[in-house]
Amino acid sequence: MTEADHANLDSFLGFGARRGRTHLLRLALLAAAVVALLMLLVRFLGGSDLPYYTALVEQGTITPMVAERGTVHGSGEVALAAALDGTVTAEGVPAGGKVAKGQVLATIDAEPLRSTLAADRALVTAAEADLAAARTARDEASGKLARFEDVWRRSGHRVPAINELEGARADADRAGRAVSAAEARLAAARSSLEADSEKLAAAVVRAPFAGYVVERSIRTGQRVRMGMKLFTLAASDETLEIEIPLARAGNAVLEAGTVAQVRLDALPDAVQSATLARILTDRADAPGSRRAVFTLEKPVEAIRPGMAATVELPLPQRSNVLLVPDAALTFEPGNRATPSTGRSQPRIYLVSGDGEPRRVYVTVGAGDGKRTEVFASDLKPGVEVIVGWRNQPAQP
Repeated sequence: MTEADHANLDSFLGFGARRGRTHLLRLALLAAAVVALLMLLVRFLGGSDLPYYTALVEQGTITPMVAERGTVHGSGEVALAAALDGTVTAEGVPAGGKVAKGQVLATIDAEPLRSTLAADRALVTAAEADLAAARTARDEASGKLARFEDVWRRSGHRVPAINELEGARADADRAGRAVSAAEARLAAARSSLEADSEKLAAAVVRAPFAGYVVERSIRTGQRVRMGMKLFTLAASDETLEIEIPLARAGNAVLEAGTVAQVRLDALPDAVQSATLARILTDRADAPGSRRAVFTLEKPVEAIRPGMAATVELPLPQRSNVLLVPDAALTFEPGNRATPSTGRSQPRIYLVSGDGEPRRVYVTVGAGDGKRTEVFASDLKPGVEVIVGWRNQPAQP
């Protein structure tokens, strides 16, 4: 039997149609398998078909870190205050700058004081003239009294009349008191002139010693009042310290000798080590009133008093606590453009059974810069917490 005969027989018995349908069925099953494989691959790579990223609430150990801002201080610090009211017309020494003794730190506009000095000089001139006139009057009254008394003695107390003699004595006494008053007025006028002259000289603020500017509290064009702090100077940089607040450390117990890292704004690549020297407390019953003073260990030569820095302080380790990524505390379902910050009460969002966010209010504990300790009555380890959106909308 030829191949043509076989084909005719298969066609007669219906085998050809069944073979075609089997082939199509195999192709369909293969296509379905490919689609399923692609879906599984996409799900595997994407991790979820939810519109947001999630992480697991963990129960573990954390070494909290506190980062606080501070300023490097040196030994022998002195605050310089304004000696007069005025407007700062020039200030050219920044914080951290080195200064020589007598170097000009700032200049204050003293034009109103110059007017006061002119008035002071006028008062001194007037007081000098009054004193000269009072002395002349005293001399005349004294001379007249001397003549009356001489005649009184030589006449045997007959002339001049007793009332004339007493009048001359009273005139001389008044003239003497007038001289004393004029001398007092002149002394006061001269004292005011001297004081205002010193203030005028203080309009140019100079460094009282060689050292470093720890803090500059003014800027050009600023109005200052007498007694206002202008600069803080350090006489030496032999011992460098930095002070930070401990409000965010809570009630954590810190021991002397605790080592922290110091990152200076001006030297970002020169990370320094610092040792806790002492804890300062303004009030024992005031929460957040503690401050920590650290001493820099072997500071590099480029570090100067007045430089701004960040102190990274490790706190005592905490174990068996619930931890969430920091991003979970800023996620907000209603705000896809930017994370939410500054909330009145901390919260996180868990993935509910239907895939929708479920809000849970929490109490925030310590953090290490990546994870934060949280407390909530219905929060358990292993649940999914939302940390961000998958498809961030384009910013306008």
